[in-house]
Amino acid sequence: MPRSSLIIEISISVLLSFLSGYLMLLVMGYDASRVFTIVLSDALRNPHYLMIRSTPLILTALAFSIPSLTGVFNIGGEGQFYLGALLSLMVSYLLGSSPLALATGCASGGLLGLVIALIRVRRGVNEVVTSIMLNWIIYFLLAYSVTMHLYDPMMPYQSVSVPKAARIGNLDLGPVSVPLIFPIAVLTSIAMYFVIFHSSLGYEMRVVGSSPKSARYAGFNPERVIVISMALGGAMSGLGGSLLILGHTHAIDSTMSGLYGMGFAGIGAGLLGRNNPVGIVLSSMFLSLLIIGGEAAELRAGVPTELADVFIGIIVIVLSIPHLARVIVSRRVAS
Repeated sequence: MPRSSLIIEISISVLLSFLSGYLMLLVMGYDASRVFTIVLSDALRNPHYLMIRSTPLILTALAFSIPSLTGVFNIGGEGQFYLGALLSLMVSYLLGSSPLALATGCASGGLLGLVIALIRVRRGVNEVVTSIMLNWIIYFLLAYSVTMHLYDPMMPYQSVSVPKAARIGNLDLGPVSVPLIFPIAVLTSIAMYFVIFHSSLGYEMRVVGSSPKSARYAGFNPERVIVISMALGGAMSGLGGSLLILGHTHAIDSTMSGLYGMGFAGIGAGLLGRNNPVGIVLSSMFLSLLIIGGEAAELRAGVPTELADVFIGIIVIVLSIPHLARVIVSRRVAS
C-alpha cells in the first residue's frame, strides 16, 4: 500500500474515531470540548511520563506484530510480559546487574513464546488456547511469588525492590528528562524493522504469513519460521516487562497494577501501527497519550474510567477496521 494512501487512511480513521468519541460524550451529558482538551493536553505537558508509559506498550506491540506477520496470533504477550518482569526482578535483586536482568527477561519471554510455538507446530494445538492457559499460570505464579516469597518485610503489599545499582535511570537533556528505557525500546523497534524488511528471515516471515502454501513451494519451512517469530515476539514482551521493572516501578505490588493489561494493550498498538515497528512506536505513544489523558479526564472532568476505556476502544476499532479488512481480503485472494 502506498505510504500516502496509508497516511490518508489513518488520518480519516482518526477523525472518524474522534468524532464518534465526541458525540458519545455529548450524548452522555459531558462537556465534550473540555474533556477533549484535557485528554490531548495533559499527556503532552509531561513528556517524561508519556515516554515511560509508551515503553512497555512498544515492546508488547512488537510481541504481537512479529508473529502476526507469519499468521500466528500471539495473545500470550501478557504472560511473557509477567515472566520477564518477575525474573528480571529476581536477577537484579540477587546479582545487582541490569544487563543480566535485561538478558534474563528477554530470554524468559522468548522461551515462553518458543514453547507456545512448538506445541502448535508439533501437536497442532491452537496458539490462542495455549497462550491463554499460560497467561493464567504465569499470572498466579507471579502473584504467589510476590505475596509468599519476594515480599518486602517493610511494605508487604509489594515485592522487594530493584537495587539502586541495577536501576535504569534518566538522561537529562535540558528541560526534558528522558527515561533511558524509552530509547532502548525505540532502538529495539528500529532493529526489528531491519530484521523484518531488510533480512532473509523477515522476507520468509512475510511470505509465510501471506501464503504458507506459496512459502513451502518456494522452499521455505513455515513451521521453522513460525517458531522463530514466536520466540522473537516473546523476547520482545519479556524485555518490556524487564524494562518496566528496572526503569520505572522497581518493584511489583500484590495487585500487579503496573503490569496488568500491558500485553493485551499491545495488540491494539500493533494493529494501529499496521505491524510496522516504526508505526508501532507512534501508535504506542498515541495510545499512551489517550490513556494518560483519560486518567486526567476522570480526575478533572468527572468522566468515569469506563467511559474513557470505551472512548479508547472506539478509536482502536475504527483505526483497525481498514487494516483488518485488507488482511482478510489479501488472505482470501492468496488462498
